[in-house]
Amino acid sequence: MNVWRIHNKPDFSKSKGYTKDDLIQFCMTEGIIGVGWSKITTRVDSKDAINKEAKEQYTYRATAGLKAVNAMCSMQVNDLIWTRVDGIYFLCKVTGLWVNSKPEGKHYDFDVSNYVNVEWLRVGREDEIPGHVISSFRPAAAVQNVKNVEEISKYIWNQSKGSNDYDINNEGRNIWDALSDKDIEEIVLLYLQIEKGYYIFTQSLKNTTKKYECTMINKNGELAFPQVKSGSVPLAADDYEDALQDDKNAQIFLFTVCEDYDRNSKPNIHYLTKKEIEDFMKQNKKVLPKLTKRWLELCGFYKTSS
Repeated sequence: MNVWRIHNKPDFSKSKGYTKDDLIQFCMTEGIIGVGWSKITTRVDSKDAINKEAKEQYTYRATAGLKAVNAMCSMQVNDLIWTRVDGIYFLCKVTGLWVNSKPEGKHYDFDVSNYVNVEWLRVGREDEIPGHVISSFRPAAAVQNVKNVEEISKYIWNQSKGSNDYDINNEGRNIWDALSDKDIEEIVLLYLQIEKGYYIFTQSLKNTTKKYECTMINKNGELAFPQVKSGSVPLAADDYEDALQDDKNAQIFLFTVCEDYDRNSKPNIHYLTKKEIEDFMKQNKKVLPKLTKRWLELCGFYKTSS
């Protein structure tokens, strides 16, 4: 099965007073999701047939129309489609094919004449959505395939629906490969807050040129400066001594998933291990972000640690 993403960007220039809310309500009620390019009317399962009409009916938009409608044509039953409405993400399960669609008046009014039948599911806001899905909405293309989110998308569907619609393959899945760099950073910061008693100066999170993830402080006024890296990125202690020049009592916490540290003798620099963080996740499941818990459950982390 494949996972897709669709932008909801209808062209209402020729319609009478319809809004995007009207479009979404229509799609949900009808159980469809789709795109426009209404002049592409063929239902022949062929890229050549779609391309021919796109070139005949459109000029500068022919390529965009071809790509969008060809993607709709490529969708198969049980494929999953992500879409976004006013900051809320939805997941749609394909139940009927484009080749069998029969657009009528309102499909054209709402600019969704090239559609597939689907079952809609509300998932939530951005903090509950896989990073690859979020980034897939940045390109302007109306429809595109999204890679590396098949298992998590199926898992989210099953969990949210309370169903077993999809078989999930979690064999050999490493949690540190599954979690994004932002997920890992958030877990480490939660660890420092809960286990070490530090609190975040939220203004420091907005500094885009910072060497550290943020500035933290405990109840005694002691500052802390964390740095977190994912993958195989090593960390050298000497690169993070800046904070000690301003405050000799400051504490620096380094964490890299590969645990490759070039250490020095400074007692204020601490090197966190994966075991520390894993133990924290096992003992503090309730405080973890929903998406992080989903990734961990998908990987069988809690099952193996019980």
